Amino acid sequence: GKSHWVNEVANNNSKKDCLSAIVNVNGWIAEDGDVEFWNEVFESANGKILMIDEIEILSKPTQALLFEFLSTSNGLYGWKEKKYECRIVFTSTLTIKELRDSEQHLLHKFFDRISQLVVSFPSFSEKNISIWKDFKATWKKMKFPAKQMPKSGLEKWLAANSNNFHGNFRDLDKIAINWRNCQLMNMEESKILENVIIDFSLNYHYPEEVSNAGNTFYVDDELDYFKQIEPRFKSFIKQLALKKYPKLSKAPDGKIFGVSYRTIEGWKLI
Repeated sequence: GKSHWVNEVANNNSKKDCLSAIVNVNGWIAEDGDVEFWNEVFESANGKILMIDEIEILSKPTQALLFEFLSTSNGLYGWKEKKYECRIVFTSTLTIKELRDSEQHLLHKFFDRISQLVVSFPSFSEKNISIWKDFKATWKKMKFPAKQMPKSGLEKWLAANSNNFHGNFRDLDKIAINWRNCQLMNMEESKILENVIIDFSLNYHYPEEVSNAGNTFYVDDELDYFKQIEPRFKSFIKQLALKKYPKLSKAPDGKIFGVSYRTIEGWKLI
């Protein structure tokens, strides 16, 4: 999904833009504080699109280094000398809230620097109007025979069960491959649909995210407990309390999470 659309942008740029090629860097290969590594990356991406994938994996020292690389002079990037011109795209599988609201993944100053234009792709569980069109594109991408494209039974099932497609295009890939394997085994169309539904449910659908990031408080082990962690934790609890009871005094028995509402009122929001 994300890489596909970055490639679409590259392919549709005019020659004048000189952005028809992509240099892709995965977060996990970036070495901590390695200036030479990033000098080579920016040099190879000069005049192209630089895509840094899985940014949540970037270490804090690497983020701090990139923060300096991404400060510009006349629109140019670089370490000490600003000489590289490129369009930079950062991708992540996490939500904007997860990336923005704590420093568990990204330093606040780093997020602020890279979030000039934010694009969020809705999942099929949120918006499924194109799911059949996307499946047909997946089938074509796999170079499976067009004449053997699945019939309407699959289309109806995809539309009705999109809320279970937490893997989005990865799930469509698996369904297409499984369907084609059944065809190669000369299975009847109706049996294929039944087989794919059972296998998807039991074996290969992408797992649903069950954690609630909004109720999770992250602790940065580089912070001082009394000066920074405790005040932030109290602010976090107060925010949760205000979501539950916009008027704290209306809480049953005057307590929230076992704490007097008057005590929570005295905590500062950070």
